[in-house]
Amino acid sequence: MSGNARKNDLVTVHVPVELPVLTTRGWRILLEILTELTTVEVLDGPSGEGCRDC
Repeated sequence: MSGNARKNDLVTVHVPVELPVLTTRGWRILLEILTELTTVEVLDGPSGEGCRDC
């Protein structure tokens, strides 16, 4: 695929008007997806320094 063809590809995203009601399983799946998409390190727990930027 050439660079020009890639620029012309359209992507349509449909989002709901309101947030869906998620079960615990649904939230875990969503968290796994977001973790896979992120480029920063995800910590397992607090670092012990507290939350200074909250």
